[in-house]
Formats: sequence, C-alpha cells, structure tokens
Amino acid sequence: MPDERAPGFILFRDCRPHREYLIIKQRGGGHWGFPKGHIEPGEDEMAAAQREVAEEVGITRLITQPGFAERIAYRFPRGGEVVHKEVTLFLAEVDEDGVPGRGEVESLVWLPLPEALARLTYPEQRDALHRAAAFLHARRGG
Repeated sequence: MPDERAPGFILFRDCRPHREYLIIKQRGGGHWGFPKGHIEPGEDEMAAAQREVAEEVGITRLITQPGFAERIAYRFPRGGEVVHKEVTLFLAEVDEDGVPGRGEVESLVWLPLPEALARLTYPEQRDALHRAAAFLHARRGG
C-alpha cells in the first residue's frame, strides 16, 4: 500500500503533421514531468487528476481517453523515512495551451514525442509516455 498517491494526466494535442505532449517543469527541484498531485477528501483518482491539471496548468477541457491508466510506483527518502508513492497517469486530448499555475509549476512546453521523451526527467515517465503514444497510435493512427 502506498504512503502517497498522485494522479495526473499525460496531455496531448494533434498539431499536424505531429502530435504534441505537455511537459511541465516543477518549481521545487526543476524536474520535468506531467501535471499530477494529491487526492483530496471525497475525490477519486480521476477527479483529483482533473483538479490538479486545472490548478497546475489552467486546462479544464479534457477529452479523456478511456482504457488508458498507467501506474508508476517508486520510493524516495523524506525526513529520514522512506515514502512509497504511486502515480496514476490518465490520458487526455486538449484544445487549450495552458499556463503555469502560480504554485508548483515553473514553466510548461508542448513538444513532439521525441523532444518530450528527451525532456522528461525520470525514465518511468518516459516509459509511460511511450505507452501513451503507442495506445494512441493503435487507437487513432499516427
């Protein structure tokens, strides 16, 4: 059982001739990843992920892609203890550019797949993006 859960979204938009993915830079630590965050009382993972996207990047019109949910589990030290964290990433198409929220997000960028993969800090998130791209390719083509 994880100590913390953090749902979020891999966001994409179709920009012919390619698809772009939203990557955010966290203010604390400068890591590049996807919008995600904690679950508040009364929320399920999807509701929390949607709220976090709205708070972190100001995007509210999500076309969720049923059948995609990627779970990443990892451990990290905090205050002399090991925290077990589980991140669930959903997938959604958007038609908004987004803006960095005032809190945790320093900047955001839309990138085609190869550049997005290169920008992500953690290999687990690169793997999740690979799986999202493969899911979209199988489902929609391209």
